[in-house]
Amino acid sequence: MPSRAFAERHPGLLALGGHPAVDMPPHVVEAASAAAARPTYAPTRGLPALREAIAARMSRELGRRVDPDAEVLVTLGGMQGLYLAAQAFGARSVTHAPAFFFPQIIAATGGSCTVTGGADGPPDWGAFAAAIGAETTLAIVNTPVNPVGYVFRPADLDAIAAALARSDALLLSDEAYAGLLYDGLVHRSPASHPELAARTLVLRSFSKTHAMAAWRVGFAVGPADAIERMAASLQWQALAIDGVAQAAALAALSGPQDWIERAIAELATVRPAAIAAANAGGVLHAELPEGCAFIWAALDGDEQDWSDRLARLHGITALPGRHFAARAPRLRIPFGGRRDAREALLERLASIRPDTARGTGAAGRSRRSGPGSPARTIVVRPPSTG
Repeated sequence: MPSRAFAERHPGLLALGGHPAVDMPPHVVEAASAAAARPTYAPTRGLPALREAIAARMSRELGRRVDPDAEVLVTLGGMQGLYLAAQAFGARSVTHAPAFFFPQIIAATGGSCTVTGGADGPPDWGAFAAAIGAETTLAIVNTPVNPVGYVFRPADLDAIAAALARSDALLLSDEAYAGLLYDGLVHRSPASHPELAARTLVLRSFSKTHAMAAWRVGFAVGPADAIERMAASLQWQALAIDGVAQAAALAALSGPQDWIERAIAELATVRPAAIAAANAGGVLHAELPEGCAFIWAALDGDEQDWSDRLARLHGITALPGRHFAARAPRLRIPFGGRRDAREALLERLASIRPDTARGTGAAGRSRRSGPGSPARTIVVRPPSTG
């Protein structure tokens, strides 16, 4: 995984991530402690009480009943949900870019992935639709988009529905950052669209929505047959997800929410300061993200060179945009973390300057591609075993 490999290659990085970082509140700690005192195996699909809470939350959001027994699966973080879906359905996949490491996950499970777009802003749904054919088994979308921070509008859901109208492909909607939106924007899941509801597999993570990255709990909500296939694989991978972690997740989801609301509000406050610091030195050029907790910065220069330089000299995690299939040089920099780490990030970002004087032309600066930007399609296939 590119982000993990980056951290292993560069020791001494600031302790930052793309999510809130807070102490767990007493009700979550007490729930975990009680579960640890009398540990039992959890069912493969997840603790019934947790599945019921997830189903209730998603039923309210989607405006229809979600069956906790047939349509919910608790996973080892959002990553396992992605892997199980890729393993079961990802033989011939299509996704948009820039976005999360979907092509890499598909390749790891032996499938191929066609990547469309690559410019910032709304995905290129025309290119996405053109890549979907009768042979497509899985279409993958991501909102809010990691790393760009774009949040889907109703028109995006309509475009996705139109793109899939003549396909039998399952739609996978990665919504790990559904709780991290700013400026009053509303999260819209493709599963809420009438033409997509029956074919959409939603994946979410407690890592981002409840600052529980270390607990490794996520979930999938979707068609019963898709959940059945994923559960059948999970039981041979891990039998079940840690019951103590699930008890903590249940308490986090069903208990008081003020603690996590404060943490997300704090990220919203940090966001403009992080963008201003990134733009201060003339090397990075970023705009306010609508969601997530990343600075998505254009730069005039080689992204790999600047990635290594920022890590080595400043302790800043700046992952090159090529990992997200970005069309132009980009860096993804997280601004979530403890207050001391965030303050250090702002100070270090503001101190970055070009090594030598260079032009400050508009190349790569615009968040959205211009009218002359060509569409492009990349196909990522599994590595050869020969």
